[in-house]
Formats: sequence, structure tokens, C-alpha cells
Amino acid sequence: MSPVQYLNSIAENFGEHIALDDSEVAVSYGELAVAVQAMSVALANMDPNPGTTVAICADYCHEYLVAVLAAQAANKKLLPLSTHATTEQLAEILNAALPSTIIVDERGHALIPCDEDFKIHISQFPGLVLTYRDAEMPCPNTP
Repeated sequence: MSPVQYLNSIAENFGEHIALDDSEVAVSYGELAVAVQAMSVALANMDPNPGTTVAICADYCHEYLVAVLAAQAANKKLLPLSTHATTEQLAEILNAALPSTIIVDERGHALIPCDEDFKIHISQFPGLVLTYRDAEMPCPNTP
């Protein structure tokens, strides 16, 4: 069973339970599964060929996990890139790997100057994840 299949199984049985929780946001298994599916569709729309490479240059956050699982769901190879690398180092890696899509946060966007048609910005994810960093979510079991 793949990680995405496992997530979908958990979402079916425990969809309202919290999968990810930090001081800023809580995401249920159901929300996570929907976000992964939506992102995998977006990746497939950008490049329908299975097995192509998707790079991600972003700091770790909930959306990072969504991107990793979505790449798997879309049958893509994932190339994680460090936001601590230089533009030159990243360019060398990207020129060798030739990803079809690059997922970036603000930091990654600044480090990778390429055509915007190749980028998906993590800032676009709130509509996929169904939770928003600026919104407070009530904790389960609280009135």
C-alpha cells in the first residue's frame, strides 16, 4: 500500500480526526486527502506524463507534505531542493534533473529564477488544503 493509499484509507475511516497540528493550523485527515488529490490533479494537468520529475524548493510546512504526497499520487519523481542552497547550486541541479514543475515558497521562488509557467507557488495551496494560516480552527472537542 502506498502512502497515498494509506492516507485515503485513514481519511475514509477517521476523516474528521486531526492529521497535522501546530500552533497555527490544524488539518484533518479528510482535508489532507482532498488537498493531496487536488494538488496531484494540478501536477498532472501541468505535465500528464507519468514518471517525470517535480522539484520542490520550500521550507517545511503542511503544504510541503501535501506536495510530497501529491507528487506520489500523480506518479511523479520528487526532487527536494534546499532553500539554503545558492541560486547557482540550484541551477546546476535543475539543469541536470530537468523537472517539468517546480513547487516553491517565497524563499524558493527568489532562489529559482525561471519561467512562471513551470512554478506552483505554495501560497496558492490554501484553496487546496481547505484551512488557512490566518484563520483560527476550533480544536476538536471544544465548544
